[in-house]
Amino acid sequence: MKREKSSLSGSYRFIIARFWGPLALNWLMMALEGPLLVGLIGRMPMATENLAAFSVAFAIAMMIEAPIMMLLSAGAALARDRASYERLWHFATALNLPLSLLMGIVGLPEIFLQLNTFLWKLPEPMALRVARALWILIPWPAVIGYRRLWQGVLIRQGQSRLVAWGTVLRLVGMGIGALVGSLFLSEWPGTWIAALALSFGVTTEMLIVRLWASPYLGRLGQTSAPPLSYREIGKFYFPLLLTSLLNVALVPLLTTLMSQGRMPLLSLAAYPAVSNTVFLFSCIGVAYQEVVVVLLGTRVRSHLVSFAHLIALGTTLSLGLLSFPGLREVWLGRIFSVPGEVLHLASVGLLLILPMPALVVYLAILKGMFIWAHQTRLNLLAAIVELGSVLAATAIFLFTAEMIALYGALVALVLARLLTLLVFLPVGSRIFIRKT
Repeated sequence: MKREKSSLSGSYRFIIARFWGPLALNWLMMALEGPLLVGLIGRMPMATENLAAFSVAFAIAMMIEAPIMMLLSAGAALARDRASYERLWHFATALNLPLSLLMGIVGLPEIFLQLNTFLWKLPEPMALRVARALWILIPWPAVIGYRRLWQGVLIRQGQSRLVAWGTVLRLVGMGIGALVGSLFLSEWPGTWIAALALSFGVTTEMLIVRLWASPYLGRLGQTSAPPLSYREIGKFYFPLLLTSLLNVALVPLLTTLMSQGRMPLLSLAAYPAVSNTVFLFSCIGVAYQEVVVVLLGTRVRSHLVSFAHLIALGTTLSLGLLSFPGLREVWLGRIFSVPGEVLHLASVGLLLILPMPALVVYLAILKGMFIWAHQTRLNLLAAIVELGSVLAATAIFLFTAEMIALYGALVALVLARLLTLLVFLPVGSRIFIRKT
């Protein structure tokens, strides 16, 4: 009996791993974008200034992109028939195109210089460099929005492996963009070359995902249930939209606070290397959210938490190993090409943010559970708690305790996510018991 139970548990873990593996690989390859781009910028002239400018430009681009980030979850949860998918597509279009237009407006030099006066207070040459990078990233929101919708359809159809392959081609596209920029636009600063590589990459992935999704879209038939109304889509999606907006707002708000703390330029230059390294180890935990959304209503649900423990342990130990003296200098100094004056800050930053991968895994379970239960307002409440606590803690650490800007922001991030987990864990437990 025990052997039979163990065998059954093993088969359930295999089902989870087979579903989660391609999604984790997809996120892992996306996480490689950061190290690749930071390494590219670090090998070009004026590395520190361009790293700081790219940090600001990428934070703004992510903020503008935020409203479409959860279209993947919407596609996976709601694209149940052809009519529902078509309404999702129209809904996505109403978000995607205005956001790309907004990217172009924010990138106008006259407008960006005014924003810079109030927010980042960057020197004017650096601010103009950021503004041009935003123009290069104009396609970013719309392209990613459509891509994520079609990825959601593929995941719902059990084709998560195609999502991973799409990201492989995205990295290829990035490489082509970086090569084109380096060969034919050598006078461009590193910030612009990196933005060009990003635009090439996401456009490549969007085109291939649409091609792969085409046969599955053709198979979506009609069901006896009435198609989703736009009101139902909005009720499901707008809490997720606001959640993404708050989550992504964290980065530009943090960079704004860091720009006014101790050692601001070095902190802004170190932040991309630290955040991208941590994301590299946390991203496979982020992928677990979609696993929970799809599998929580199946027979494997009782094994989802134990599988998450394995992910949390493995990712935290891996980041801890990379944080050892010697290894971190190779990683940050040689792979990221972090300038010498930034290296010490980034090395200490890795140690301060060590608990993050495990926190991300457990938060992914909670957020996936809320989406599965169609309680998306709880995702929004969790985002409000997280954003409010991290900004309050950062302000205290930077302006009262006078910590170095990078250190204060990283410690605040860890504490805020721990608080969010502790606050919403009882809520998630009650939902799980009630729904199962």
